[in-house]
Amino acid sequence: MSVIRQVEALGQFRLFQTITFTNEGAGAVAVFTVTDDVLVSIIPVINADLTSAAGANIRLGIVGNDDSMIVDTLATDMDAVSIWLDASPDSKIEPFDSIRRFTIVDSANVILTLDAQIDTGQIYFYCFWTPLNGTVVNA
Repeated sequence: MSVIRQVEALGQFRLFQTITFTNEGAGAVAVFTVTDDVLVSIIPVINADLTSAAGANIRLGIVGNDDSMIVDTLATDMDAVSIWLDASPDSKIEPFDSIRRFTIVDSANVILTLDAQIDTGQIYFYCFWTPLNGTVVNA
């Protein structure tokens, strides 16, 4: 029963989004579209190694504050079967209390920002969210 309560604590609803990189250039990549005000917890899981000949950094945040959720992380440090909650992705396991919860207001969409091209790789995004007066959908 405690596992169910912990998942409920993350958010009332759950979304799943996959971002696959195939020579994706620098800039913002939309992950989730937020309408109005919500609470969110996002758990990115690396499904396939990220590669970048350019040594790209990647970060997660919202439009206007692109590293507000996860700060710069070297893309080539993001290996398959890793959980990405901070600048150092961890392989296969993370403590539950490492998952952060955010309040997003005024329809600020969730984005990945790339400093340079990412050649290959894939990230799964699990988004648990609760409405204040808004919604979250896949971008």
